[in-house]
Amino acid sequence: MACYYSKFPFVRKVKDLTSKTITTVARGLLAEQGIPEQIICDNGTQFTSQEFKKLADEYRFNIATSSPHCPKGHGFVERQVQTVKRTLVKCRKTREDPHLALMSIRATPLRANMKSPAELLNGRKYKTTLPTKIQPPIDQKETRAKLAATQEQAQRHCNKHAQHLPEMLGGQHVHTQDPITKTWIPAKVVSRAETPRSNMIETESGRQLKQQGPHPPNIRAAEENVYNTPQTPVRSRRFTRWRKNILPPVRYR
Repeated sequence: MACYYSKFPFVRKVKDLTSKTITTVARGLLAEQGIPEQIICDNGTQFTSQEFKKLADEYRFNIATSSPHCPKGHGFVERQVQTVKRTLVKCRKTREDPHLALMSIRATPLRANMKSPAELLNGRKYKTTLPTKIQPPIDQKETRAKLAATQEQAQRHCNKHAQHLPEMLGGQHVHTQDPITKTWIPAKVVSRAETPRSNMIETESGRQLKQQGPHPPNIRAAEENVYNTPQTPVRSRRFTRWRKNILPPVRYR
C-alpha cells in the first residue's frame, strides 16, 4: 500500500493473499495512519470480496478499482511495488538490513526542491544513518511546553497519594522484599543508582539488587514478622448479598 500524496510506501509481510489477511493488514494501516477518502486497488479477489467491502462500509471510505488487464491504469502502485521488490532483492544479495533500505526510500526527497515522503506524510524529517542535521519544527517549543504542563499536572495528581522517602546513605541497614519468597530480608545500601529514587543494595547472601526506595528496618520490622509468621487458614462460610447461607457440598466438607 502507498500514499498517492506523499508517495510513502507501506510494506507488510503477509502469510497469504486471502481476503481475511489483506483486510486485517488494511485495518492495522488505517488505524495507524488514518482513514483515507478513497482506496484505489486492482480487481483482485482480495479487494472485491465482501469482507473488504464490509471494511470500507465500517471505516467509511470508497473503493475504486483500476481497469482490468491494464497495468498502466494502476501505474503508481505498480512502480512502488517494483521499487520495493528491487530493494528487497538487493538487500537479500548483499545481506543488508531491508528496514534501513526502506527507510532510506522514505527519507529521500522526491525532487531536488521537494520534501521526502516521510516529511510529507508525517510533517517531520526522518533521522537516518547518513550524517545530516535535522532542523526542529517551528512549533517545537510550544509543543514541548504543552507536554511539560501535562506531565506536571499528572505529577501533582500522583503526588497527592505519595509520601516522601528518606534518602538512604551508603552502609545503611534496610529491609527489602525477596522477589521469590515474598518475605522481608535484611540488606545494606551499597550506592545510589542512576535512576531517581533508586539504590543498589546487597543482601546477607552477597546478592546485589536494584530497588526503588529500600525501607529502613524500623519501618518494615513489624511487616517482616507478619510475612514470616505462618498463619492457620480459617474456613469461613460464604454469604450472598441477601444473607442467604451457602454451604459447600457434602463431599467437600
